[in-house]
Amino acid sequence: MDMKKKRRIDRQVQKIIGIVCLSFLLGALGGAVAANVLPSGEQGELSLFLQEAADSTVIPSFGILFWKYLKYDLIIFLGGWMQMGLFFSGAAFLFRSVSVGFTSAMMMTVYGARGVFMAMTSFLPQNLLLIPAYILMMSAALYYMLHWQEEGTKRTLKRERRRKQTEYCILFGVSVLLLMGAAGVERMLLIA
Repeated sequence: MDMKKKRRIDRQVQKIIGIVCLSFLLGALGGAVAANVLPSGEQGELSLFLQEAADSTVIPSFGILFWKYLKYDLIIFLGGWMQMGLFFSGAAFLFRSVSVGFTSAMMMTVYGARGVFMAMTSFLPQNLLLIPAYILMMSAALYYMLHWQEEGTKRTLKRERRRKQTEYCILFGVSVLLLMGAAGVERMLLIA
């Protein structure tokens, strides 16, 4: 691969990662705004739900927590294999970003200043692994979605396509490891 093509690919990857990070930030901001503009009756219901969830003695298993995160990662990953998969991947990614902003804002709304501390201790630690995992997977899905078809001889195309598929699967594996770490962190926080 010549240097010009490598630089072009590097710039494309940087743009994709920037767009994905910006869309996550905007989704989280949108979720926070949505939590703050809810009618007071619905905020009250959600407050009760959050308080019941916080007081619950039932601690979900590692498997349940892991599956909770993996299903979104799988949707993003599978969307990367399809030409129109951007809608599936994007919807799952947007839902996760909105839910992060919404949950954080609701915790702060329900618990006030204590909610900031609660969000930092009970919600932030696993999200330090979840957010990079979802950003990695969404960036990879978008990149590979745009680059599955390349030009060249039939033999070169087949080899290049197989290499890209292998890279994409490896990146999925890395994201799964991050999700496992996040599920483990959340489980430990719930036990403590």
